[in-house]
Amino acid sequence: MRNLYTEKVLDKFNTALAEARAEVLNGWDRVTISNSNSKMGEVASVSLMPYLTCPACKGTCGPACYAANIANRYKNVLRSYARNTALAIYKPATYWAQVNEAMAGVRFFRFHVAGDILTEGYFDEMVEACKRNPHCEVLCFTKRYAYVNAWMDENGDLPGNLHILFSGWSNLAPTNPHNLPETNVYDDQHPKAEEWLECGGNCFQCGCRGLGCWQAKRGDVVAFKMH
Repeated sequence: MRNLYTEKVLDKFNTALAEARAEVLNGWDRVTISNSNSKMGEVASVSLMPYLTCPACKGTCGPACYAANIANRYKNVLRSYARNTALAIYKPATYWAQVNEAMAGVRFFRFHVAGDILTEGYFDEMVEACKRNPHCEVLCFTKRYAYVNAWMDENGDLPGNLHILFSGWSNLAPTNPHNLPETNVYDDQHPKAEEWLECGGNCFQCGCRGLGCWQAKRGDVVAFKMH
């Protein structure tokens, strides 16, 4: 995959977000929820803008970001990510009402196939959504370590149905004082550690069987092959 972390792509994404902001302020009010995809199976998800909401792209995973690649290639995908982000920023009540509605009707939900946790307040809403929907198992990979750590410092353990995994990279180690489960990547140059759990390849199947990321415990690392 070619390196997409360039000024040209960043300008394109910023333009898309500015256009979405105008749409939202002029009445756009629909959050795009994905009901499934080929990798996750029947796991619903909501996504935000890659790069623009991710804190650690430059120098780590940014050049190899599959979400940015898809958004760059497909205008409708970029537009949906941008609109979701604009709604989360400028009409958060609308955004969270629809996310909660989506979670109410599914067994599994994932935050941010693209993008990352926006703010501490956004993470508060994620936690509240999990509390409102205890039947729904929720998965989130994040590099917003500080937001999660601050919440746990103040409130203690996360809801039992919220599965947070701190995302690492070959040159990025999470700040993880609560010893939450982590993810990391491997390839021929960076081999997988023997004790790491292996990604099962389909989030829905792993969720149904209680495997992989869904069952990762404190101290565990789930391994993903670079792609």
